Amino acid sequence: MPAKRDITEDPSRAAPRPCTAPLGRWAGYTFAAHPVFATTSPHQHIEVVDLPAFGALGRAYRLDGRFMASLADAHICHECMVHPLLLAHGTARRVLVLGGGDGGSAHEALRHASVREVVVAELDPQVPATILQYMPALAGGAFDDPRTTLVIGDARDLVDAALARGESFDAVIFDLTDADGDAATLHDARFFAKCRALLGPRGGVALQLGAPWFEADQVARMLDALRSVFSVVQPMTTYVPLYGTLWALAFASDSLDVRGGNVSAATQALSLRHPLRHYSTDRHAALFDIPPELTDVLGDRQTPGDNQIT
Repeated sequence: MPAKRDITEDPSRAAPRPCTAPLGRWAGYTFAAHPVFATTSPHQHIEVVDLPAFGALGRAYRLDGRFMASLADAHICHECMVHPLLLAHGTARRVLVLGGGDGGSAHEALRHASVREVVVAELDPQVPATILQYMPALAGGAFDDPRTTLVIGDARDLVDAALARGESFDAVIFDLTDADGDAATLHDARFFAKCRALLGPRGGVALQLGAPWFEADQVARMLDALRSVFSVVQPMTTYVPLYGTLWALAFASDSLDVRGGNVSAATQALSLRHPLRHYSTDRHAALFDIPPELTDVLGDRQTPGDNQIT
């Protein structure tokens, strides 16, 4: 549960104002919001707002007018990106989070007993500073954990430097801004190939694809790029209230079967140590069950047999 200081309870403040965000090229959605904080860093415009629609957990933050996470539902994407991949691996020790300045993905990775180091590569130092001041529960103490290293700088430079040093990671988590903006070159085949070269044996990557209903071209393009680099690419969908729609994610590896792997015992053990709020053994198969109407967007368009799990 969030700390008291995460939520502003002031019945005297002004009525909420409309807070609109894009949903693909041709759609958008609106929340009523109470402004809490706003600043413009050298990289982007950052806002913190309280959303009455989510009640006591309604604090959220936005980057350049797009909602990133709220206390009410940030766990959905963070749990879905991190746990299926790390559970499928089983003994992941080093995890790289690209972006992730709110600490949510690092927090989930640190729940795994095998993890010895989480490196968070965040471009904008104002993001973790804002989160730790206004939404500290989102990071859940991740940045205070001695296993976490926060590196401020471009993820491209960090990946290049790690490759030059011969480093490897067991998992790379893409917790970045949307792929149609400044982070576009972090979601193409060339960069995916660099991340693949960073992976150790049985390593894999996890990333958000976007809204398959409203960003079909972007989602399909990213999947094609992943499939041009990795042998095994497995999409997942789940509903994220803050994003206003069904959301797609994907896992990519040359060996891990994240979708079909036997993770039930490991998931139950993890849940006993650290109760999860969205991802579970019972929901695992449903998350990977792609709706028939989205097969054209998310389905495997490679020749059958191209992706062989070894």
